[in-house]
Amino acid sequence: NVTFFCHPSGSIHLKKENHMPKVHYFVATGGTGRRMYGTCLTLWEPYKVQGKKKGDENEVEHDVFLPKCVVLLSIYPYLAAFREYLTQLNRMSKMGEMTLPMERYITNFCSEIPAPPPGSFEVQCTILDSIIKIWSPPHNQPIPWVSLPFSHLFECLDVDNIVLVWHCLVLERQVLLTSTQLSVLTTSAEILLSMLFPMRWS
Repeated sequence: NVTFFCHPSGSIHLKKENHMPKVHYFVATGGTGRRMYGTCLTLWEPYKVQGKKKGDENEVEHDVFLPKCVVLLSIYPYLAAFREYLTQLNRMSKMGEMTLPMERYITNFCSEIPAPPPGSFEVQCTILDSIIKIWSPPHNQPIPWVSLPFSHLFECLDVDNIVLVWHCLVLERQVLLTSTQLSVLTTSAEILLSMLFPMRWS
């Protein structure tokens, strides 16, 4: 269920104050082992709830903020490109330049923009002042090599630890990654798996 991936804490929390939008990624693996990559933008929208104060039987309205998750799902790990698109889409909605609901723009993005064929072709999409480029390497190279920010991994781990994790993966040992930032977990894991090439983790 995609909902569980959108709310990794396991529950939906109401906030009394507005929060900045956040982006995180996830990978859902089906029964056949095929991966589905998700990019989730969490927004906070105002909402009114009815409630009672302690010792008072009268109901009063409370202003709270509910999380709204906008998710792009793809079989391709173009996580950085999808993050940029969702971020710019949210920015466009705040500027008041949207003539249609946000979901219509996402539907258009998913339906009308083709996945690039392997090789030297590049697909571009322009939104506001951002040009989003999606490129697929040749068949004999993994997509994460051109679609994921390798700098994230090297900012989080030093070279010795990266080599240690790679060594554990090659020996098919279990590896547990933890981080206080959800946005770097999935990208770091996918980069580590891509470093096994031409071998594959299964």
